Amino acid sequence: MKVGDLVTWKSDVLNDKVPLEYGVIIGYGAFGKKKEFVWVKFTNGQHAHKRRTLCKVDHILLVEDIKQKRT
Repeated sequence: MKVGDLVTWKSDVLNDKVPLEYGVIIGYGAFGKKKEFVWVKFTNGQHAHKRRTLCKVDHILLVEDIKQKRT
């Protein structure tokens, strides 16, 4: 993942009843030497009102990696 990539929550992808919450990576947040956190600016959903949200890399995924299971 890099700055500018479109992402969504993994938990939203698994639940077909929840609309996807999209965001753009705007930076990295690291504790220690690993880049395991990213700052995301969400464009819709419950996190959209925030200036930015700190997300663990394990909890989000690239939108382009989502298979077309959802309609």
